[in-house]
Amino acid sequence: MKTALKHATCGFGRTLVTALVAGAFTAVTAQAAPIGIPAATTGAGKTMIGGEVNILLDRDLTAGVGGGEAESLQAFAKGSIGVDDRLDLEFRFGLGDVAIDPGLDSDIGPAFGAGFKVTWATLPDANLKIGSVFQTTQVRADDGPNRVSLTEYDAAIGAAIDMGGSKRQRGQYTLIPYFGLAWSGMDISGFTAEDDGFGLFLGAAANAPGSISFGGELRLVDQIAISLNVGMPF
Repeated sequence: MKTALKHATCGFGRTLVTALVAGAFTAVTAQAAPIGIPAATTGAGKTMIGGEVNILLDRDLTAGVGGGEAESLQAFAKGSIGVDDRLDLEFRFGLGDVAIDPGLDSDIGPAFGAGFKVTWATLPDANLKIGSVFQTTQVRADDGPNRVSLTEYDAAIGAAIDMGGSKRQRGQYTLIPYFGLAWSGMDISGFTAEDDGFGLFLGAAANAPGSISFGGELRLVDQIAISLNVGMPF
């Protein structure tokens, strides 16, 4: 009963995330990507272009795909579009690889993804934003004569604290720490692979109006993953 409930929950979550992304814009068939600040930050009518490096150090796999541990390294060019002050669309294009211990160590292949961020509430007096992130990413790479794909689906809710508030001047950097909870499903070549779907994320961004931003993030419990990013608004 417990196993059946777990499979049903994971299946529903995977379907929900895919449907949400597809409903926002044309879906991609979409590996460990950072959650990022869990709220819309680009701004209405604005864009953000940057890059990120994501390192999946360890994620346990279910016995259904042979067990073991997954690792991956990806480098993405990332773009964000501010639909309005409460909704950002995000796209990723880059390269990555996949390694599963034991038995698989792929070449470098294409990686891509899409998703969106929503701000549910803003508390100006506390400089706090509460929001969600829905995204899907994928790495496709060759392992000898075989093609392997590693796909991740994320649904997250969290909070971000803008320690500089809304009165920052152009070029004035402030720290924005953030944290939250995430459900993360994983498929390997179409087979459900995650041993544990629920985890934590925490990170921080150094941000300034009209200037380059920097950030880093750590994901824990369901996986151990680190990411670094840089972006520039346009």
